[in-house]
Amino acid sequence: MSYDYGNARIAAMRGRLLDRVAISRLGESDTASVMVTQLERSPDWASILRRVAPLGTEASVALETAVEFHRSARLGALPHFYEGRPRRFVEALVLPLDAERAVAVLRRRRAGEAVEAIAGTAVAGALLDAAGIAAMARAPGLAAALLPLWERGVISRADARSIVAAETRGADGGSVEATLKAAIEGARRERVEGRGEEAAALRRLLEHEQAAMELAIVELGEAGPMMATVVERTARLARLDALAALGRRDPLGLGAVAGYVAAVEAQAIRLRAMIARVRVHWTAEDVAPYLARTERPAWLAW
Repeated sequence: MSYDYGNARIAAMRGRLLDRVAISRLGESDTASVMVTQLERSPDWASILRRVAPLGTEASVALETAVEFHRSARLGALPHFYEGRPRRFVEALVLPLDAERAVAVLRRRRAGEAVEAIAGTAVAGALLDAAGIAAMARAPGLAAALLPLWERGVISRADARSIVAAETRGADGGSVEATLKAAIEGARRERVEGRGEEAAALRRLLEHEQAAMELAIVELGEAGPMMATVVERTARLARLDALAALGRRDPLGLGAVAGYVAAVEAQAIRLRAMIARVRVHWTAEDVAPYLARTERPAWLAW
């Protein structure tokens, strides 16, 4: 299996990500507008911010939108760098972004938001491109809304039929979302089936992601939403930072891809914290956990 071309592209892309120091400096900005100006100096962000500018939103909203555009642009590019089994492995790594985007569109549809408002502002996923997102928004019903997902391999046609059948039987929006998420998780697991060290490593990664999610649900019930959110995000940062570091130690294999995906997601979490500092006046104490160095989880092995 060859990762040569894709990993060379990733090495260049990773060099343009913001490190912890650069993100911390952004957090020192007095206003969101100042933060935008600072980000525009980065080649990796200037083009993203130009895409967001026509939306005409307030600076802090534009920043949050830019973070989502960046995730989509960088993670959505990755599968195109690979072929065969490596591509399927890479798709397994980026499919969670598609789950996030698809659920967001379904929620906005269910809330009665104007179709063109959704189509014009919803952000693409990885396999689910901008055209697919727009098609989901404009679809006349759930069956048509799921069509772009199975056309792009995010879910299977059988999964789409099962989700529609659940709605027909009276399942509420939350249940439909849960069924869709489970279908996408199943698509991830299908992509990492088979023999080989990389497939086994990816299966371990998916297992620990699921365990972490279940733990976060427990903490949400015990500690309350605000505290649990901070705990979950900082715990996720620890996992992402560990994977990002791993990627640097495996420049020729799948570890480099997993590391880049993790680095992009860690950057997004930290940037959102910096945006919250200027938008809702988080204190230095509030953002400190997002900037602290994290420890490598004991389970992580590649």
